Parts: sequence; structure tokens; C-alpha cells
Amino acid sequence: MITIIVLTFGLIQTSNAQKQQSGLYLTYNDYVNHKLSYTADKIKKNEFIGSKNVTVVGNGKKTVLAKDQLFGYHDADNKDYRFQDGKAYQIVDTTGFYIYSYDKLVQQGKGPKPTKVYYFSKKSVDAIQPLTPENIAVAFPKNTKFKNMVELASKSDIKLDAYDAQSNEFKIKELYSESLQ
Repeated sequence: MITIIVLTFGLIQTSNAQKQQSGLYLTYNDYVNHKLSYTADKIKKNEFIGSKNVTVVGNGKKTVLAKDQLFGYHDADNKDYRFQDGKAYQIVDTTGFYIYSYDKLVQQGKGPKPTKVYYFSKKSVDAIQPLTPENIAVAFPKNTKFKNMVELASKSDIKLDAYDAQSNEFKIKELYSESLQ
């Protein structure tokens, strides 16, 4: 009986240790170093009501902070997000430049459906903008090869946000890597 209790307690401890800690990053450096400035049991982004604040609930304490004073947050599913203009964009890829996703309501059929839309920024501190050939051309003015490859891909109906499971990267990242060779 004692053995069963000890094993059960050990399994509970192991499962709690495997659960990811969620919380807020105050700065980009905090994000890079994975240093949570505020740990949380629950993070309320308040996006649907258009709030410029985020509410963090942790250790029985509720804290309200302005989103524009934060870099982003880390959730219990081990995903990182960056705040911009009151919205939380998921950081999807950081190699070479940043790719973000955001679930946006898009009219489909009888009503709006959540659709994953992709964005990018050249650097971590640059503005997040839609992932379009025009925006890529403006963001990478000196990389003519990359701009031409992106333009050609878009004319060939190749989606820049397409994910290639075999190479384990987005099409736009493949083009970027090729442009640097």
C-alpha cells in the first residue's frame, strides 16, 4: 500500500514538473533568455473587447499591465507570443527573420471562421506586417535575389506561408535561405 502511494505521489510530481510555466516577457531580451517577469496561472489577453491591457492571475493575485509595455508572453502549451497594437501574434519561426501567425475571423460561407493568417518582421523590434511580396520587397531592399524569388513564387501561385513538412520550414524561409547562397 505504501509503495502505491509513493508511486502515485511521484507520478503527480512528475506531471506537474512537465507542465510548462506561463507568464509575461517584459522585453525582447527576456524572451530570448526565456525569463518570465510575471508568472501566471492564467493570462487574459482581452483581445475580443479591444483592451490595451493584459490581466495576469498568479498565486491568487491579479495584475493588470499595458500590452504596449510588454514584449509578449509564454503559454502553458510552450508557445511564445509578441504583442503589437493590442494583439498577440504567435512567434512561429525566428531563423533569418520572424514569422508570426494570428487567428483572424474571415468571412467564409454563412459566417466568419477563424483562419490562421501569417505575418513577419525583419527584426524582433520591427513592426509586424502581413506576409506579402510587396512587404517583403520593402523589408529586404538590398536582397534583390530574395525579392525576385518571392515575386516569381507569388506569380506562380506558390503560397509564401506554405509549410513544407519534409524540409520542416516555410516556403518563404526556403526562398530566403536560397537567396543567401
